[in-house]
Amino acid sequence: MSSIIKSATENREDMLKFYEILRTLTGLSQCDFDIYIIMLRIYERSREPLTVSELTQLLGKSRSAIERTILKLHKSNFIERRQTLSRSGGYTYVYYPRPLEEIKKMLQERLDEFYKNAKEMIMNLENVIAETDKDDKGNGKS
Repeated sequence: MSSIIKSATENREDMLKFYEILRTLTGLSQCDFDIYIIMLRIYERSREPLTVSELTQLLGKSRSAIERTILKLHKSNFIERRQTLSRSGGYTYVYYPRPLEEIKKMLQERLDEFYKNAKEMIMNLENVIAETDKDDKGNGKS
């Protein structure tokens, strides 16, 4: 295998591992994270927040798909939401991506917490098995 293909394959495998870890820590999909990255790049250039309508136009996706992604990104603390007065009257929400350094710190904290919990569960695996045995016997399974 040529070194270029090997490098691309290894990079793809690393990215797939990253997205798997991201989903575990945040519940975000690859598409969700890619939209965060797009928002971050646009914000770094313009210093202007984005609306759902703007993202819909930029990405060529349906409004409902963008709204679902925005909701997940907001819930996972990847973006901030602020209410502003719209030009046509009323209010609209604008979205700011959190800086990459904040995201890295947050992901590291979540990873540390996940590791701590996973380690504790593994150390107490006997208790988990014992509870499973109790549940099986209580349900008439043997």
